[in-house]
This record gives sequence, structure tokens and C-alpha cells, in this order.
Amino acid sequence: MKDVRVGAASQVRLAAMEAIQFTLAAVGLYIASDRALNYVELRRGARLEHRSFIFFTVLVVLALVSFSLIQRLAGI
Repeated sequence: MKDVRVGAASQVRLAAMEAIQFTLAAVGLYIASDRALNYVELRRGARLEHRSFIFFTVLVVLALVSFSLIQRLAGI
């Protein structure tokens, strides 16, 4: 019976670590997307007309790629 509890506890720890990894990645991606969009707008010399949509698109693409990579590296 003790083995079941140890297994459950380690699963909870792994789930918590996974949530932390994805949260940190999301925060980093948000910052990277914002900076990339600001850089493009500075180079262009004006704000983009559909800035929110472009930001969302960049963020989603980066999230899909990075989350897939995290899952592959972590063996999830």
C-alpha cells in the first residue's frame, strides 16, 4: 500500500513541475512576442493596424512550437 502513495505523490510533483515549466515558458513567450512586435513596429516607423491579432498569432505559434518541444524533451 505504501508504494501506491509514493507513486501518487511523485505524480503530483511531476504534474506541478510540468505546470511550472509551461507557465514560465508562457511568460517568456509573452515577453518575446511583445518585444518582437515592438521591434517590427520601430523598424516600420508606425504601429501595425491589427496589432492585437498579429501579437496573438505570434504568441500562439511560438507557444505551439515551444510546448511541443517541452513535451518532447520531458517525455510527456
